[in-house]
Amino acid sequence: MKVMFVAGRWAQDIESSERLKELRRHATVEVALSGEEKQLIDKVGGVEVIITGGPITAAVIGAAPKLKMIQTTSVGFEYIDEAAAAAKGVIICNVAGVNANSVVELDFGMILDMARRIGAHNRLMREGGWGRVEVERQVEIRGSTIGIVGLGNIGSRMAQFATQAFNMKVLACDPYITEARAQQFNARLVDMETLFRESDIVTVHVPLNDETRHMIGEKLLRLMKPTAIFVSSARGPVVDEKALIKVLQEKRISGACLDVYETEPLPKDSPLRSLDNVSLVPHIGSTPGIMVEMRETAVWNVLRVAKGEPPLNVQTPKVYYTSPKWTH
Repeated sequence: MKVMFVAGRWAQDIESSERLKELRRHATVEVALSGEEKQLIDKVGGVEVIITGGPITAAVIGAAPKLKMIQTTSVGFEYIDEAAAAAKGVIICNVAGVNANSVVELDFGMILDMARRIGAHNRLMREGGWGRVEVERQVEIRGSTIGIVGLGNIGSRMAQFATQAFNMKVLACDPYITEARAQQFNARLVDMETLFRESDIVTVHVPLNDETRHMIGEKLLRLMKPTAIFVSSARGPVVDEKALIKVLQEKRISGACLDVYETEPLPKDSPLRSLDNVSLVPHIGSTPGIMVEMRETAVWNVLRVAKGEPPLNVQTPKVYYTSPKWTH
């Protein structure tokens, strides 16, 4: 089996990876440090599996007639042309769940920053000041209600943190989760409008696809309490950023905590940069250690396939069960 690892930002110390060394005992592995489309097209002719954390276009997929699997080093895979992959019988696998704890820790860090105005007080102190900033907006999150949009690996971990660490009440909206599953995480399933209306904190944990693009718009945001905090660390385009900016400028909600944006890097002239009721970080949901673990998990899944075992975390199951490349 021939494997191409499109390393990109995952290249650091890649040759020291014991799993990559093991994979090389079962497959021919080429590491491409650049994910530039033309270079990939020139190299993928005989490749059966691509490991990547960056774009794989229809042109790249079309240039790889033997390709059967694209393994991401991330949870999201919106940067892969899913339709082109499906048309060629190519499955997409991710590393779902590996970074859940890391993302949740960041989210709660931002929530606490916004709830207690930690960043604002830090700036005040560095400027030589003393006192309390926006006293009326400072709240204790213990015992409050958190609304979780998407109760998957990250959302469910969010619910565990919320109940165990802060004794919070949990509302959840997820059409793919049963009531019994929600109850395992002490969450009550509600519709989206109820979640936005009743929550003190709203967090978003859904993948980006046609169904979720701009799922969170002005109508929902305006249902939130004036004291509520909005948190997004999923994918930027899930939220209508212009609508969020408008609501924040009008101070219709207490604030927002953002790790992802519709355009990344966030443009220097984005209004978000000048708002004092926003906590901004540059898409840092995964720590460096977790990024290594995500890479190693991706390699491990490809190793399974190289050994003749079925792949895990298949995100396109219909393709997996119908593609001639996978049916025997």
